[in-house]
Amino acid sequence: MRFLVTGGAGFLGAPLANYLVKQGHSVRVLDDLSAGDAARLDPAVNFTRGDVEDKPKVWRLLNKIDCVYHLAARVTVPESVLYPKEYNRTNVSGTVAIMEAMRDAGIKRVVLASSGAVYGEQGVPLVHESLLPHPDSPYAASKLAAESYVRT
Repeated sequence: MRFLVTGGAGFLGAPLANYLVKQGHSVRVLDDLSAGDAARLDPAVNFTRGDVEDKPKVWRLLNKIDCVYHLAARVTVPESVLYPKEYNRTNVSGTVAIMEAMRDAGIKRVVLASSGAVYGEQGVPLVHESLLPHPDSPYAASKLAAESYVRT
């Protein structure tokens, strides 16, 4: 298969991209390197530096892609309290931009990396997906909003 991994040079993205390449898949990565490192990527990964809201770049990278792993995000809870607008732009608007581009390109498969933070404090020992979300930070709210956009 042919994959695009947004945030593909990051903590989760680089191991995923490298794994997919080692399994024989074609992998493109889009990362702005705000938290990632392209040196983590296998040389067989096709790396592009850029932002998920750069429509011409995203369109080019989506050409002949079968599935998108959307991992691009800002992820620090304390930072999100200081900069909620930036977290909304990256985590929500960035997700919407990717989903619009996928829709227009006819790509039907996406995997979104969300966060357990969307559940907040639940008062139970194990958090599970049947619990109602209760985000308690701008980061968590942005990830929950991203989930909603992907579902719709």
